[in-house]
Amino acid sequence: MADPAGTGGWNRKRVLLLSTAAVLVLAVMATALSLADRFTCGGPGSGVREIQGRCIGVTEGGYVFHEAFTEVQGLIEEENERIDREDDGLPIVRVAFLGTLSFDGAGPMDTARMNSSLEGAYTAQMRANHTGAFGDRSPRIQLLLANMGGQQQGWRQVVDDLITMSQDEERPLVAVTGLGVSIDSTRKVAKALHEHEIPMISSAVTADGFAHGPEGIDDAGTEDEPALAGVIRVAPSNNEYVKALKTYLDGLDEPARAVIVHDQTEPDLFVSTLKRAYDEHLHMYTEGRSVQTYAGTTIVDPPPPGLFSDVAGNVCATDADTVLFAGRAPDLDVFLERLSFSSCERPMRILFVATGMSMLNQEQEMRLIEEQDITLVYASGVDTRWNTAPAGSPDVPEGYPAFSEAYKKHLDVNGEEPQGLRNGYALVNHDAVAVAASAIRMTNEQGHEHKTPTAAAVQARLMLLNTAKSQVRVGGGTLNYSPEGAGEAIGRYVPIVELPLDESAEPEADPHVIEIEAAP
Repeated sequence: MADPAGTGGWNRKRVLLLSTAAVLVLAVMATALSLADRFTCGGPGSGVREIQGRCIGVTEGGYVFHEAFTEVQGLIEEENERIDREDDGLPIVRVAFLGTLSFDGAGPMDTARMNSSLEGAYTAQMRANHTGAFGDRSPRIQLLLANMGGQQQGWRQVVDDLITMSQDEERPLVAVTGLGVSIDSTRKVAKALHEHEIPMISSAVTADGFAHGPEGIDDAGTEDEPALAGVIRVAPSNNEYVKALKTYLDGLDEPARAVIVHDQTEPDLFVSTLKRAYDEHLHMYTEGRSVQTYAGTTIVDPPPPGLFSDVAGNVCATDADTVLFAGRAPDLDVFLERLSFSSCERPMRILFVATGMSMLNQEQEMRLIEEQDITLVYASGVDTRWNTAPAGSPDVPEGYPAFSEAYKKHLDVNGEEPQGLRNGYALVNHDAVAVAASAIRMTNEQGHEHKTPTAAAVQARLMLLNTAKSQVRVGGGTLNYSPEGAGEAIGRYVPIVELPLDESAEPEADPHVIEIEAAP
């Protein structure tokens, strides 16, 4: 019998409507869940998403990864937006700063050094876009900030984003700088980027084996000694740092009696290759003294109480007057403190390698080394006395004054010497972006000044930065690259600095400068 009121038809329609609504609700919920990681970290379109509780991804500066970076990220975003607005017909390319911009407790980096790193990269971007310091002003260069997380846990997702950006025909990513931590995930990052012909200019990766082999930028080394094909660096390698330390030890009035203190953490390639460099170049000073080992903390855990109690006691029990420290800077701080409680009743010197002079800003550690008659000897990427040296000093890189002045100008620094010029990280990250810019602008020499270069074209130019016309005058030296240099920054200064620092003194005379070694 028919339903005279049509209620059955209405019920069917209501069921259909409810079913459709339910499907829509489920679809919205599914979409929300799939985007939840992006809403947590700036929302869709920010380029950032949550991974293991951290905001990971790539941004033009709009998403601030840490409050300490607010000012410099704002400046980077402002310059990137200016380039977008200008619309002058010139091509635009992108260069990424890839690093650890969020922090997970203990770690190999900190906010002060990373803030200086961003300031240095921004300084180079401004010099490249507004002066002829690194070649033509075209293409315009936008700077991207790519955060892999404090332990680089988001490297895969970030690298995938960078690879996608390199395929953008209008504003391609053409180079990656940064790569500031010598740990195993950095090797994986470099391998993935190289497979897509994206060149990498490392700012502070010093571990040997992170540069390419002797046949050029495509040489990945051997099975036993794999290198990172496609990577060049602007900071010295551990091998070059230790060569500089050897010159220092060879010049002492009395032969040093040295013992190695070694972090055995795996897979920390910085400390393992530093230990190997000590063994190779300084074995004549360590003979007869056992290596003192400890489990480092800067990659995974905070330092436990008493970390160096036994090590410091063993060092004092030898006749050593010199420690060759093969560990990271935060562990060195703990070692210094523990050494002050040991029974070393003699002056001690501790040799170390570091990109910069971060300890100058650590009042407790500086007071400790003065009270305990400890001399800390750095093979470093910077000498703060470069800032006060007479103009034209041969002991200062030719390009350092221009870098220093540009840094102060673009960061609006007046008066007291800024931290970024003391800890070395502004310098090396400036130099990395400057080398990238120089290779980018070299593509114009083929008559392509109004065309957008590809990442592959930029990579091909890196090994051509080696003539008087094309070498790059930056803060750390007048750098050049060639297949014979195996990724090292030939012409890079490697000064030795003793702490406590006599800031009234001149820079180290006749510092070590990286050269191509003659064939045997």
